[in-house]
Amino acid sequence: MNKQSTIIIGKVTATHGIKGWVVIQSYSYPSENISNYDTFLCIDNERKYINILELKIMPKKIIAQLQDFNHINLSESILGQNIFINASDIPVLKKGEYYWRELEGLDVYTSKNNYLGSVDFVFNNGANDILAIKNKKEYMYVPFISDYTEVIPNKKIIINHETI
Repeated sequence: MNKQSTIIIGKVTATHGIKGWVVIQSYSYPSENISNYDTFLCIDNERKYINILELKIMPKKIIAQLQDFNHINLSESILGQNIFINASDIPVLKKGEYYWRELEGLDVYTSKNNYLGSVDFVFNNGANDILAIKNKKEYMYVPFISDYTEVIPNKKIIINHETI
């Protein structure tokens, strides 16, 4: 399987009940959009397409019923598996919008050219996307707000030094 042509959009984290339902962690936004894609697992280096028959958003988790996984024993066999989609299936974003994966690994500088570190990961705190910038073993968390950041795609991120 060509890793460059695929994107991890979720993960099977647990079973839910004896009828084969699974708990999934969705990386799509909003979370329920995971069911809008042709999803597959990578088992023994081969794609196994999975059809999400039903998706339920619970207060603290998302559960899904997958076709051909109608018993807990079958569902246990896919625990911990990443859920993939083809990279070509994701929508094209507007200018100035970025997928988190495009920001991860970029070096971050202030507008005064001071090196802060590189983006280790991105998360959302409910109000903003947050860049987790790692420099050696230390982390700095900076809100990713377009008015104060400039992204030079595939190169670096520049943050207005007055906002830090």
